[in-house]
Amino acid sequence: MSKRRLPMKKKRGEKRVKSKIIFPNSPLIIRYLLFVILFSSFFILRFSVAQDFDFSDTDSWEISASNQLEYSLDKKNHQDIFHNWLDFNWTHDLYNVGLRYEAHQPDDRGKTYQELSYRYFELSPEFLTLTVGNYYAMFGRGLILRSYENRDLRHDDNLEGVKGTIDLDGFDLTLLGGTPRGKYERINDPLHGVDGKIAFFEWMTLGGSYLRTNITDFGFVRLYGGNAGLTFPHLDLYGEYARKDNPPGKYIEKDGDGIYLSSNLYYSGFGLSVEYKDYERFEFINKDVTYNNPPSLTKEHLYTLLNRHAYILNLYDEKGLQIQTTSTPHEKLSLSANFSHTTDHKGKSWWPYGHGEMIFSEIYGEMEYDYKDLATIKGAFSRMENKREEGSPYYLAPVFDLTYYLSGQTSLIFLLEHLWTNKYDGKLTYYDQIISLGLSHSPFISLTFTHERTTEWKTKDWSGKKRWFIVTLDLLMGEKHNLSLSIGSRRAGKVCSGGVCTDRPALDGGEIKLLSQF
Repeated sequence: MSKRRLPMKKKRGEKRVKSKIIFPNSPLIIRYLLFVILFSSFFILRFSVAQDFDFSDTDSWEISASNQLEYSLDKKNHQDIFHNWLDFNWTHDLYNVGLRYEAHQPDDRGKTYQELSYRYFELSPEFLTLTVGNYYAMFGRGLILRSYENRDLRHDDNLEGVKGTIDLDGFDLTLLGGTPRGKYERINDPLHGVDGKIAFFEWMTLGGSYLRTNITDFGFVRLYGGNAGLTFPHLDLYGEYARKDNPPGKYIEKDGDGIYLSSNLYYSGFGLSVEYKDYERFEFINKDVTYNNPPSLTKEHLYTLLNRHAYILNLYDEKGLQIQTTSTPHEKLSLSANFSHTTDHKGKSWWPYGHGEMIFSEIYGEMEYDYKDLATIKGAFSRMENKREEGSPYYLAPVFDLTYYLSGQTSLIFLLEHLWTNKYDGKLTYYDQIISLGLSHSPFISLTFTHERTTEWKTKDWSGKKRWFIVTLDLLMGEKHNLSLSIGSRRAGKVCSGGVCTDRPALDGGEIKLLSQF
């Protein structure tokens, strides 16, 4: 295959020229799919040749790849959306090489492009790992640095540069330098950081982190802090403090800090977790990239309606508490409860950990009963209040989830989600509802019918849909390919994880998702 020239980085004020890497007269989706087919043929040829010839050193090297494709066609808006990520990895003894080639037509911000977005070379002799190229990193619990990828959120802020890690018995040290990927372009201001941890005893660890950058048109910014962990029988304790120093200046806000504390108590059939946060003027941002992403201390919801209204983390001004307990009083019964409460630093509050007006609060309970091979019944309820949303709404949300086993592999699944909304002190009320019915023959095939409706149209002028219906077919093809086909309509809404959210567009047509392993 001939060599390809990668697209040059776009300068400010310069229009992006559409990529013409292969088949320049074809749409991006056709060019990219042909590239994937040619790439896949390499693996087929490699394994075919390996059967005819004896490679004596093949046990010392390994090649693997994966491809994730998402394509949707919205007939109402006459728009098709294409996303694809192709990951390649080659390992030989101490060496590891990785590449990621991705294409979007368009992405969630309306830009069409394809690029080699991730590549690295890694050397790992014994206790040392040296990475050159792109990488992810996390210091402590993310108060100072958390660089990560989440494709559901379309989030990827990988660093490009050099990272070195030393991992000895009781001692870990990471040094790094690199530039982060932004939503539109890579940030030119490099980060430099160090993170270390020492285990003085089996039950105690101490660590520290330091990160600095010189932001263009702002100045020199640094974050630094320390953490400690204690481990006892049935009890874990962790604490971390970090401080942010801004450059001195008359019109620059004063420095900020962040605190995170957690304790976990666990015993046979019982667990209790208590966490505390306090973030004030603690955002570490350059353009559209937030370098740090500490725990949000809110419940991570798997159900659609509750996830749409998840809390969005605000590092500039918030503090809060989360308590979660789980128990299994019987081998067939499991119970869990979660309470989270977040305030700002203004005013007074009844809450004992300081002053502040309530921003977000939720009480959530869940019960699951597993009756052998007959059925699994799950019930949940949430009361959520979010004063950061328009109208300061509070939500009441019951959930009923039933899986009935027809045989060892075949099951019938019924799901009911109901979300009642109250806004403007009761002046505006309505509800949303999702009913889902599925038939599954695990792990090979499942068919799901999902219906959603809302009564919000009764409360204001409404020109959109009132009901949505979608059918989804999931197939396991062989051992390497997972295919999902959806036809119908789906409502737009937020998708959230870890206090970070993105807006998922509505669908009125069809959608294909294919995950392949090579």
